[in-house]
Amino acid sequence: MRVAGVVLAVLLAFAAGMAVERARGQTSPRMWAEVLLDLSTDEIPKRTRVHANLDHWDPGARTGRHSHPGPTLFVMLEGELEEVLGDGRSRTLKAGQAYWQRAGMEHDVKNTSGRPARALAVHLDPSR
Repeated sequence: MRVAGVVLAVLLAFAAGMAVERARGQTSPRMWAEVLLDLSTDEIPKRTRVHANLDHWDPGARTGRHSHPGPTLFVMLEGELEEVLGDGRSRTLKAGQAYWQRAGMEHDVKNTSGRPARALAVHLDPSR
């Protein structure tokens, strides 16, 4: 009986220690990374103008058809947008996703939802 009591006490102490450690781990701030885009490209001009925009769309707003002279990294921060490409294909751009747009690709981006949308657009345009 005495050995069983000691074993039980050790197991309870171990379980209590694990619970305390788990609780301590949950209260510590943490940092982590989620890969949104991972690509290799030779599209970036040798001399590049880096231009970053925080773009905002009210519900119903649109950019109109346009293109960019260099590639663009586009990260959706909030909301949802529809992008219609020059060839008529379309895709939904959702918060938390990243997209790579090739240079010269004609497109129109519009907010067809009832909520505002925001995105980070990093343009990598040729520089003179």
